[in-house]
Amino acid sequence: MTFEKALALIKKLDIEGEIISHKASGRTTMDAAKALKISPENILKSLLLVSKKGKYLAVIITGDKRVNIKKLEKITSLKKLRLANPSEVENFTGFKIGGVPPFAFHGKCPVIVDKNVLEKEFVIGACGDEYHGIKINPKIFEKLSYEIADITE
Repeated sequence: MTFEKALALIKKLDIEGEIISHKASGRTTMDAAKALKISPENILKSLLLVSKKGKYLAVIITGDKRVNIKKLEKITSLKKLRLANPSEVENFTGFKIGGVPPFAFHGKCPVIVDKNVLEKEFVIGACGDEYHGIKINPKIFEKLSYEIADITE
């Protein structure tokens, strides 16, 4: 069901990409890299964070990086950011962790994409569940008006 929801979102936002189905779970970055036989640096992590005051912020980084909370707090002025828990992610996006598409946050909260994502020839993000991905040109994030910044360690 969530795969179909992801496809509807792709159509609505006019996102060009190649849908990839795989039999092995791609729930984590390493699982996805193994299932797709590619480097983690081409896998996207779509993360939802919550501030002390309950404000949401989404970040998109490559699988080989870690988000730098201090940099994010400085850029956004949000305080005490933490990763959203699995139920918060599902309630906010409609997708379970491991299946959250990088465009699931569009129009729902601010989204910041790490600048190094745009240096890639292609990236693969989750597409609704842990068995589907979407291969996209990272320039799509500029088209979606996502903020681009240095947010990783």
